[in-house]
Amino acid sequence: MKKKTSSKKQKLDKYSPEEWDQTKSVTVKPEKKPIQGISTSIRLPHSMVQKLRKIAQKKGGIGYQTLLKIWIAERLEQESA
Repeated sequence: MKKKTSSKKQKLDKYSPEEWDQTKSVTVKPEKKPIQGISTSIRLPHSMVQKLRKIAQKKGGIGYQTLLKIWIAERLEQESA
């Protein structure tokens, strides 16, 4: 047995371009996010990512990508010294 839907609900579900009120329109400007770095991507073997995740978890529950950034920063310091 089908339920009857109210005519009010059916009217709300339909959109008619004639109902558009341009006077109520507003201009939306998205906020510009400051660029804090360069996005990069590398492909890693699944087994390597699993190991990284385990180590990151042991080091206080940080993410493996955060761990990678820490290790890269540490190595850069060593190499540039």
